[in-house]
Amino acid sequence: MNSFRAVGIALIGFGAILSGFSYLIIASVPLTSLGIAFAILGCVVLIFPEYLVPHQVVKGMISGSAANIEAVLEEFAAEQKAVYLPPRDGKIYAYVPLLANPSYPKLSKITDVPKRIISNIDGHPGLFIYPPGSDVVALSGVVRVAGEETLEKEEKRNDFSLEDFLPQLENAISYLLIDFSELVSKIQVDFEKNKVFLRMKNVKLNVEAPRFTRVLGSPPASLAACCIAGITKMPVKIVEEGREKKWVKIVFKVGE
Repeated sequence: MNSFRAVGIALIGFGAILSGFSYLIIASVPLTSLGIAFAILGCVVLIFPEYLVPHQVVKGMISGSAANIEAVLEEFAAEQKAVYLPPRDGKIYAYVPLLANPSYPKLSKITDVPKRIISNIDGHPGLFIYPPGSDVVALSGVVRVAGEETLEKEEKRNDFSLEDFLPQLENAISYLLIDFSELVSKIQVDFEKNKVFLRMKNVKLNVEAPRFTRVLGSPPASLAACCIAGITKMPVKIVEEGREKKWVKIVFKVGE
């Protein structure tokens, strides 16, 4: 039973009890009317869709975007792991180095350059990819930006602790992957220093995009990385992803 259905049934039940008691026992017209109003509100909630964006639309958007990004990555023969960047102007980008065994440029250098398909940052050529998770995170509402932080403030956040984000991250990733997109059936989130350990059960979306998966991670992992970058306002990199029977284990590194 989804949350909308549960609330609707609760309102109808409460309204029926209140109106019946008020009409038959205490003969109160105002309270009877209030009970009827609660019941009507419950009926409205029952017929209201739980998600304004259907799950299948979300999955189709992710699959289509992954296929397009796969073509771009193939064109440039990209192989290095992407770095998901903190949101700018409400959007989350991923930086993909084009050099083998790269030394990643500083975050300040990456965020300062214009967002083109390919840019050269202090001798580090790389791609700027707009991952599907950026739009999905925005549609889900799990990341609400109170105001853009300045770059100087972000550079001073080297002493941040992931424990400060534990409840928010766990709830946001759970809602994003299970309730909003229905990509997995269950998740587990753990933290250790600057790493986030995510385990997902019964992944329901597989795309034929091997280079996308190697560079940006699987679609659920990519969505989770966008979510983490959006909430912590720190760069995120997927350092490990593997399957254990029905579970997929992903390790994210947060921070420079």
